[in-house]
Amino acid sequence: MATCEQVMSVLNTIVPFACVAARDNSGLIVGEPSLNVDTVLMAVDLTEAVIEEAVNLNCGMIVTHHHIMGKGVKRITPDTFEGRAVRRLTQNNIAFVVCHNNLDFLTHGTADTLMRAAGAAESRALYEGYAFLATTPAEVNAASIPVPKGEGIDPDLEAGFGRVGKLAVPCTLIELIKRLEGTVTGPVNVVGADDRLIRSVAVQVGAGERSDLDQAKRMGADLLISGDVRHDNRLYAAEIGICLLDFCHYEVELPGILSLMSRLKQGLDRGGYEVQVKLSQAEAPVRHMVMPDRINMESFGL
Repeated sequence: MATCEQVMSVLNTIVPFACVAARDNSGLIVGEPSLNVDTVLMAVDLTEAVIEEAVNLNCGMIVTHHHIMGKGVKRITPDTFEGRAVRRLTQNNIAFVVCHNNLDFLTHGTADTLMRAAGAAESRALYEGYAFLATTPAEVNAASIPVPKGEGIDPDLEAGFGRVGKLAVPCTLIELIKRLEGTVTGPVNVVGADDRLIRSVAVQVGAGERSDLDQAKRMGADLLISGDVRHDNRLYAAEIGICLLDFCHYEVELPGILSLMSRLKQGLDRGGYEVQVKLSQAEAPVRHMVMPDRINMESFGL
């Protein structure tokens, strides 16, 4: 067993909580540092199903990628999800921790995990500094995202907004999609011919924008891997001649949580803490189905 504070300390060596943009809401969101933790439940999102699962498993902590209070929550009452979530967590002595920007920015996080799966073991930041996440003068003027120094923090840990790098072994687009099998699941919108040769890849998980396509193109990438790309931006990718793999938001960020889960297990073991780390099996509120790929022309009288 460990305390919440001790688990947070281990997490801080892996994804330092200071490595976030000023407007981000990462860290301990609900709970007290002194809470006892013998099981950590990991998930991409905090949902009522995830909380119920944590209660049933007697978990002392939930760690997610996405936060629930980043949009100016004004009230915590039973008629809001935030209110019900906080009440259920506190009633059951469950700490809630978010690793958002720090998991996106840092080595082995959401973007870097996909870069490595694609075959680019070495990469650099897609953007200098915080780019459009900057909200303070220091962030606007930052040439890079600083990584804090401290006991247990890997001195070689790097941070960047998005990643870009060359493939160790270039391949075709369809071959790269095959490389990602087992790392990313679910539907993917593809822009580019199957036989297009891919030498350099950029990753910007979450919600890919036109600016990400432009930046990836400027940085020499043949392909951008992202998620939640608007249809007009998919068309724009074709216009400027860059390939695009547009996954669903949850699926493109789950590999980062799995990478964090693996490293958290190792860190807790090294610290001598007998704490289990489990991946949530709760059903996600969004599910994907594949419709028939042929239109019934007769239904249109054609």
